[in-house]
Amino acid sequence: MKLLILGGTRFLGRHIAEQALAQGHAVTLFHRGRCRPGLLPEAEHRIGDRNADLQALSGGTWDACIDTSAYLPRQVTAIAEALAGRVGQYQLISSVSVYALADGAVGADEDSPLQRLPDPLTETVDERTYGGLKALCEAQAQQAFGATCLIARPGLIVGPYDPTGRFTWWVQRLLRGGEVLAPGDPATPVQWLDARDAARWLLRQAQRGSSGVFNLVGPQEATTLGEWLTRTGAALNPSATLHWVAEDWLLAQGVAPWSDLPVWLPRSMAGLHRTSNRRAVQAGFTASPPEQTATDVAAALADTPVPTGVGLSPQRERELLDAWRAQQR
Repeated sequence: MKLLILGGTRFLGRHIAEQALAQGHAVTLFHRGRCRPGLLPEAEHRIGDRNADLQALSGGTWDACIDTSAYLPRQVTAIAEALAGRVGQYQLISSVSVYALADGAVGADEDSPLQRLPDPLTETVDERTYGGLKALCEAQAQQAFGATCLIARPGLIVGPYDPTGRFTWWVQRLLRGGEVLAPGDPATPVQWLDARDAARWLLRQAQRGSSGVFNLVGPQEATTLGEWLTRTGAALNPSATLHWVAEDWLLAQGVAPWSDLPVWLPRSMAGLHRTSNRRAVQAGFTASPPEQTATDVAAALADTPVPTGVGLSPQRERELLDAWRAQQR
């Protein structure tokens, strides 16, 4: 199979490229050449900028194109025009953030309503517009590629090379051991997607020429924050002990879900961790055990450390635990 990846040197695209090359596929990477120059020399590298210069894509044909880096609908339109008649399947990596759920505690399936932006022409990508812009990208992709279009909607993507550090912060924290502040209710649902599992599924769909919309989230079966942290802690450092602190109290202390305590979402937003993956599982999606993901992330910490500002500092965590214990007396 001849595969074109838009991106391919940073995180998800890198895992897709590595697996594709290992499977013997011919891989072309289109990127700006700024992230890890010299990576994956076995692939063909075409240097350009999807916002300004698509000249490098002017020649060649591919069986499938996997687009990991579209955030604006005009980017999808430009790619469709540049590749017209020269690509088979087109895969767009979208997001579960496209959903517009009236109740943030309710999960979505692929037929749930999508966000609509007040200004569909905006090009400001932030937490308010990200989901709506991804929904517009989807619409543009479906219009341009029709029956050859596959839309994948992942949630939190994790694994080695993750530049966000969100899942990685928990790995680093559990490795440190000791008393660990665990937020809210251990029965709270949680979902994540190992980038390598995503890559394996996406490549399988490329070989099949699949089309349609799929929520690409893991693990396969519903799990909870308590089960995830317990299993991960046991694998990384059995000396780590979880100390559960009430959600309402944490919020009152100004602790920010997703940033101060990554992955964790309060009850009002827990629907993002209840997204249905039934359709993807029926199409062959399988998920790695959380222990495997965690230990592999731990092994890659030197290459992709947690960025500054992600997660609570050890001092802040200790202050919160002490304050919580004091008010429980």
